[in-house]
Amino acid sequence: MYIVAASRPRCLVVASGLTAALWGAAAVLVRAMGDPPAEPGASDRGLTRLCLAALVVAAAWAWAQGIAAVAEAWRGTRRTPPRGLRRLVLAACGVALAGSLAAPAHAAPDRPRPEPLSGLPLPERAQGPARPAEHRVVVRPGDSLWALAERDLGGATSDQRVDDRWQAIYHRNRGVIGPDPDLIHPGQVLEIPQEQS
Repeated sequence: MYIVAASRPRCLVVASGLTAALWGAAAVLVRAMGDPPAEPGASDRGLTRLCLAALVVAAAWAWAQGIAAVAEAWRGTRRTPPRGLRRLVLAACGVALAGSLAAPAHAAPDRPRPEPLSGLPLPERAQGPARPAEHRVVVRPGDSLWALAERDLGGATSDQRVDDRWQAIYHRNRGVIGPDPDLIHPGQVLEIPQEQS
């Protein structure tokens, strides 16, 4: 009985501290729920209010559990929770603590939030058009790939450039022309790829 009487002032201090902490946390959370959104038209405002309400409920539950423990200490009774439950609660507390330390804190509301991908290297970006520009020609009687390449290059060009060009045209249209590049038929539509520089 002497041990119980000696611990009662401590029980009163703990109960008062728990109650003050609950009221302080509840005041902060309720004020945060009533604050206007930081950005006009913020779509996540409802989710934020729901999370703040859940925090208020969790704080009230923690207060009730603390007061129940204080009441047991006041009476001098002590219940020991099952070992597995105690380990589970301690593991959950560790996960919650680690999660809160890992999450970035935005202390100043006037500071813009950092971009989620800031600091990460960006992949190499392709330069130029996504696909080379092409145009189509309809084969006329008497045309050959050499003549089409020469016409596409325009004017006086070297034979080597014309040779490279007709082979590029053939390579692009092999499915239409077939295995023999010397045999093209009037009416075939050939795609002329953009000349590589």
